[in-house]
Amino acid sequence: MGNRTAIEDEQVGRLEQLIRDTPAEVDLTRRIMERYEQKRSQVSRKAGLGRRRWHKAAAAVAAAMLIITGVAGTGLISPAAAEALKQIPGMKRVFQLAGDLGLRAADEQGLYSEPGVSVTHDGITVGATAVTFDGTRVSVGIEREAVEAGASVQAHSLQEAMTDVELSINGQPLNEYAPAGSSIGPFLFPVPDSDKLVLEFSDLHNQGGQAFPEQFRLGLHFKIAGIEEPFLLDIPVELNTRDNLVLAPSVVRNNGNVRIQVDKIELTPVTTNITTRLELDGMTISDMHSSGGSIGFDLFDDQGNKLQMLSGNGTSATGGSVLVQDSRFAPLASVPKSITIKPYHYVYKENSTSEFQLDAEGHVRVEYISGLEMTIPVAEAGQ
Repeated sequence: MGNRTAIEDEQVGRLEQLIRDTPAEVDLTRRIMERYEQKRSQVSRKAGLGRRRWHKAAAAVAAAMLIITGVAGTGLISPAAAEALKQIPGMKRVFQLAGDLGLRAADEQGLYSEPGVSVTHDGITVGATAVTFDGTRVSVGIEREAVEAGASVQAHSLQEAMTDVELSINGQPLNEYAPAGSSIGPFLFPVPDSDKLVLEFSDLHNQGGQAFPEQFRLGLHFKIAGIEEPFLLDIPVELNTRDNLVLAPSVVRNNGNVRIQVDKIELTPVTTNITTRLELDGMTISDMHSSGGSIGFDLFDDQGNKLQMLSGNGTSATGGSVLVQDSRFAPLASVPKSITIKPYHYVYKENSTSEFQLDAEGHVRVEYISGLEMTIPVAEAGQ
């Protein structure tokens, strides 16, 4: 089984983990409310806004955060609820609609650009409306609209309609930045508005590939169902964050035939990225995946809050027993004293390696792996 298959397997594992609801999501909503309360005090002093008026808006936003966090990541939201969300001030922006706490942080903190790039074919316009790049991932908000009389947006969502996606950086194919034999596949994440989505991809510089430049032109080539002519967007991208905290702890844990080493931790205002090296003794990575023994990670701050899992990718040599992967989580509200990584196995139904067991609340069950948990002091691990 080659590199491409290993990557696809690992991406499936990351997507499986995305369906898990976590207590941290509610806790981070509380933190968002606290930030809004601070902003309310500042705005009220400057503009004389009444407390009652602000709280009404803040309550609406907080309710929207809870709704989005719970279901937007999977795109499972009713048309009526989606329409209601779009009427809340600020919620029309694609990064606010996304079920990604990091992208909402980028939106709130202004850590994005608005390229204003679009193309129109057959009365349908598709454009890039927001871009953020924090050194660990590039996220692009894509939107579609009908702009000519008689033109109508198809009944299916933009995510379903958008096909044959190809990316380039400064005219060079995106996969030129990947390690030999590997590929960089973009994710297309849905949002409650079916005419919007978030396109996201990451380099593999922690896995032997090239790092993306701090500034580049992203070529986005794709087709829209029902429209013969392809779309091509030329999108300017630049690094939106500075002074990211990079840790190199090299912490190792062993359990039986499994060895896990944490090579790097990157903390940005948009993403918490963990780079791990998984080594198996007597088994290949492909065997592990096919047997249903894939290993995932939960990440906790020093207060015990579990961070929202966002995405990930990994590389492994053909028939190899080593997997180097990046797992991306929501950003930390502040630099913690330590972070805890808990590796786990998914719990499958009996005699199955594809159907998950669910707990009483309908969440996918996992089983933490004894001996592999690690708590890393942030101050001591920093470089």
